[in-house]
Amino acid sequence: MWTNHSSPWNDYDYIVKFKLYYVANLEKQNLGFVRVLVNGQSDSSKFFIEKGEEVEKNIYKIDEAISSEIAVSLPLDIDYYQKLNKLLTTSSVGQFLALICDASYFYSKISIYKGWDGFSGSLMREGSSSEAILRKGHQIATGRYSPESTFTIDVDLEPEPYDPVQFFFDNNREVSKTNINLLIGKNGVGKTFLLKKLSEIITGVQEIDDKWPYFHKLIVVAYSPFEDFHTKDDLLDELDKKYSKRKKIKKTKTPSRRRMNVNEYAYVGFKNESGTFNVDWPKKHSVEALVNILKFDRENLWWEDRGRFEILKETLSLSIDFDNIAVKSSDSEEFFIIEGASNKDIEVIESNSSKEDGLFFIKNDEPLKLSSGQLIYSYMIPAIVSEIEDESLIILDEPELYLHPHLEVGLIDMMKHLLSETSSYAIIATHSAILTREVEKKAVKILRRKNGRTEVSDPSFETYGESLETIIGEVFDDYTTLKPFQSDLKRHVSSEEDIDSAIKNIGLDIGDEALAYIVSEFCGDADILIEDE
Repeated sequence: MWTNHSSPWNDYDYIVKFKLYYVANLEKQNLGFVRVLVNGQSDSSKFFIEKGEEVEKNIYKIDEAISSEIAVSLPLDIDYYQKLNKLLTTSSVGQFLALICDASYFYSKISIYKGWDGFSGSLMREGSSSEAILRKGHQIATGRYSPESTFTIDVDLEPEPYDPVQFFFDNNREVSKTNINLLIGKNGVGKTFLLKKLSEIITGVQEIDDKWPYFHKLIVVAYSPFEDFHTKDDLLDELDKKYSKRKKIKKTKTPSRRRMNVNEYAYVGFKNESGTFNVDWPKKHSVEALVNILKFDRENLWWEDRGRFEILKETLSLSIDFDNIAVKSSDSEEFFIIEGASNKDIEVIESNSSKEDGLFFIKNDEPLKLSSGQLIYSYMIPAIVSEIEDESLIILDEPELYLHPHLEVGLIDMMKHLLSETSSYAIIATHSAILTREVEKKAVKILRRKNGRTEVSDPSFETYGESLETIIGEVFDDYTTLKPFQSDLKRHVSSEEDIDSAIKNIGLDIGDEALAYIVSEFCGDADILIEDE
């Protein structure tokens, strides 16, 4: 274990984080980051140096220096256990986890560990990811884990003026998995407010009494210029306030290194890493996401069934017709075609590409001209693919902002594909009847604001595959809202003597709904038959 840095990581007053490798037959495999807490010690690295046996320069044997009585460990990522499952036999997995004092393996001692200083802040957070690792890790490592197929999330925001909300997920559904939930309603009803509260609960910024499903990662996607979701730096500031005992937080000199303290959260939008709104940031971020995808594949294809670059191309191909993904040279008009997780591709992107130009999509040897909606795809999907892990939760705030109806269909198609690939889930705040048509009624919550309170209700009909007119009519109260065309018609027909003269004068110039409105003005609820001559 080592850090690859001249000074070790500080996790809320405790130095416990290390990079872990499995070495056998002169080959090493990167297992990712692990936090090892020694009871009564604020600096585990010093303890290892003092109590361990130096077998080579700066390399210490520590297996005899620690035991589950004085130490406990937990990785940052759930895939740590997936790697162990690929590398080791079932019996060897148990031996390894026992040696490293893994908290998931020694779950029966968790009440003891929780009493140790540093366990709650440095090793564990209140958020969903740490709990997922703790509860699922040992089962994943031994191949005995299978995700829950049906579950709910109950949210009660009292004392906020907000009805309780229950999100429902069902992957057993034969027609269209219920892995997407929608919050739908007019502006000002509190959709984005609820999403932000959800993000704060899942990441541990805000605590609740209820126990939720344990997602491995939260990814927040918001391309509105008015959103106020946390960036990773914002979240770190909040966690600093919550977990550090020091009144003044001394931040690391390298922001990117500090961000490594939060692996279970990602923000995707117009705000850069420092939280500054920048309309050009998503272009650069999409290129950086591609680099991360290629690096992940290079390091993990030995145990992953499919590469993330393959998943990225397959997902984007559902809505953009292209042959290759490319980046532009920083010193010429040349395009570099990206083939996969080779060192050459990674080096070209990192050192010789114009990141500010974003990604390009090549068709018949020419770069495609993308619409504004397709550009959002080219920003959003690479960022999500680079961050997503199995059983992640993706929160999307009004993703239809820049999309025409055809692209909305493309978005929901891509999201369903990506969620199925990773056994993940999504909660979307939207105004879109098109998105609502793709989700069953149990997974749709209608929000309305009445008397200063947000009321939450279910649709009165099955939304999956329903007509857009029916969805709009109920969700946005379209049936009872007076439209401008109705006001115009009302003024016109007020001067007509009867329905026959009104229809004769303007009947050929209006649509069926307008015609029906004229009939209702004269006849109320009576049945009227109109023949087309």
